[in-house]
Amino acid sequence: MIKLLYFSGYKWGNMGRRKVRLAYEFSRQPEVASLLYVEPPVATSLLDLARGRFEPGHLGQNRRTHLRALLGRPRLNVKDTKVWVYTGSQKSIPLTRVPALRRLGVLQRLNQALYVRGIRRLLKRLPGDELVLWLSYPLQAWALDAFPQRMLACYDWTDDWAAFDILPVQDSSEIVALNDRVLRQVDLVFAVSAELERRAAAVNPRTYRAPNATDPEKLGQAASPGPVAAELAGLPRPIIGYVGQVADKVDYELIDQVARARPEWSFVFVGPIWYSKQERVAALEALGNVHFWGARPFDQLVPYLRGFDVCTLPHAITPLTRSMDPIKLYDYLATGKPIVSTPVAGVERFADVVYVGDTIRGFLDALDRAVQENGTQCERRLYYACQNTWPQRAAEMWKAVIGRMKSAAC
Repeated sequence: MIKLLYFSGYKWGNMGRRKVRLAYEFSRQPEVASLLYVEPPVATSLLDLARGRFEPGHLGQNRRTHLRALLGRPRLNVKDTKVWVYTGSQKSIPLTRVPALRRLGVLQRLNQALYVRGIRRLLKRLPGDELVLWLSYPLQAWALDAFPQRMLACYDWTDDWAAFDILPVQDSSEIVALNDRVLRQVDLVFAVSAELERRAAAVNPRTYRAPNATDPEKLGQAASPGPVAAELAGLPRPIIGYVGQVADKVDYELIDQVARARPEWSFVFVGPIWYSKQERVAALEALGNVHFWGARPFDQLVPYLRGFDVCTLPHAITPLTRSMDPIKLYDYLATGKPIVSTPVAGVERFADVVYVGDTIRGFLDALDRAVQENGTQCERRLYYACQNTWPQRAAEMWKAVIGRMKSAAC
């Protein structure tokens, strides 16, 4: 039986996110005895705990959860699953907030050792014989050294990490080097898009294409009559909607020009707004017909999607978006509603049911056609969604994992 050590870049809970949903689906595979889902670590020290003051993060200001992180205990055991969720702290020592002290190499190594020790101690308590290591981010490369007694190591490559505007390292070359190291040293690579698959295969021949997927059972409810989010009730129609992060990928100039060209329409954005984009968002909201409502839980998205007349992907064309495979495209398909997108990677797979505009004029024309569609492509979109579900995608990926394990055992 397998013990899966799954390093993620997101907190547990949002079943609309790839890393969370895949972990959940993997835990349901018959060969898996347990899955340890490792959330991003916090920067909590013993002094922080004593004072009861914590840096912003997914644990909030709850002293109990920060204590569990410092003690190396799981944050929770997910009910009715084989999933344990672990946070941990990489800043337990020194007992100070002084940045210069925290950057000392000896203290960084000590904190990392304590962090790894907590994961190892918990792994020993979980059921399972063979350890499979799962990575989802280049900065997790250290885990390849920290957990050598493994049967297999896998990497889920979902983004061109060096192409983001804001990086967790000083130089993009550092994240490129770490990504290349992970690609070379893991046993299996799962690439989300054709571009990333091509690049990964040049380094590791055991590369598989693993596009994103959706949850038609949940999001498909938006295709049927039902309650609509209260915020949408008084807006002029048509309502042009977007669900997802308001971040690097969004083409803010495109939104500005389109909203000005259709002042009688409503443009609604539901999703977390990156701090670095707040000024751009404020300028767009000043137009009067553009609305940014922030994040909503995945379980509460259906009333918003149901109230949209058109779903959009107004993404800028950059190296980042040329290598992506947007989850929101699959989620939009599950609603059956008209979809308008810029020509980012991924939309070509569904060219017969997505309206694409590669310029401002082209995007406006695509919106006009989508508004006038009258649902003629709804069933086709729902069909595509049902061909790309998370359980199906996870099963395809897991088949490759089991196949590789059998080959390694021979």
